[in-house]
Amino acid sequence: MAIIFAKVIKDRGNALVVLFHASLVFMMVYGAAAICAGQEVPRFATVAPGISYTTFDQRPPDGEPFSGHAFRIDLGEAELRLTPAGGASSKQTVEQIALPFPAVVAVNASFFDKEGRAMGVAVSEGRPIGTGKRNSWGALVVSGKDARIVLGSDIPDHSADRLIVQGIPRLVVGGRVPRLKPQVAERTAVCAAGSHVVMVVATKAETTAFARFLAEPPEKAGLGCSDALNLDGGPSTQLVVRLPALTLSLRGGWGVPNALVAIPGKR
Repeated sequence: MAIIFAKVIKDRGNALVVLFHASLVFMMVYGAAAICAGQEVPRFATVAPGISYTTFDQRPPDGEPFSGHAFRIDLGEAELRLTPAGGASSKQTVEQIALPFPAVVAVNASFFDKEGRAMGVAVSEGRPIGTGKRNSWGALVVSGKDARIVLGSDIPDHSADRLIVQGIPRLVVGGRVPRLKPQVAERTAVCAAGSHVVMVVATKAETTAFARFLAEPPEKAGLGCSDALNLDGGPSTQLVVRLPALTLSLRGGWGVPNALVAIPGKR
């Protein structure tokens, strides 16, 4: 019988409750090689069909430390959806949005306006649910088993794509970190390359330091993202995980218009 460990971490004044099996603890703790004091190579461990998981604890030399969680989604084995909270101006917590799914990894996605509407292009199962294209923003675009991050002006006809969500700024473009506006906030981000998408949540991090972590290769304690997009952060940053091998709950400060939802197993 597997032993279940429970750990409660105080984050932004909220309790982040983490439950995981002893086998996962062994892989995550003993399977990581130390790079320098306090930093380790991210080692993804499979926690469900098509979904693998790692934690990170970064101490950038020119900024405050930050930590968080990353999930790698294999679109050949798991399904990725943009799930709305309800109507055009509806908002719910990610926990509420994820309730219909018995097994799930979910994070917040779209920015939203004063009326609670998802900003930019947002497409759920081929159906538009956003306020319209923002050419200077970035966008995660998923067609079948292929995912990519593009400039808003390059978003194709959304009727041909199953999932689109816009965000700002693009944190990594072609493996490089662009010039970014300095800002410290809780982070939700997504990386995309072909059949793999990585969903990332982090404690308060400076924009460029966070982007560098995403772009750095694993041997330098990064996630190796070739393209990454910032989703809504700050009090919007939320995470819900309900899997047989892993349970996480990170509550944000308010409801959001939609969530990026990963469902394990083939469709």
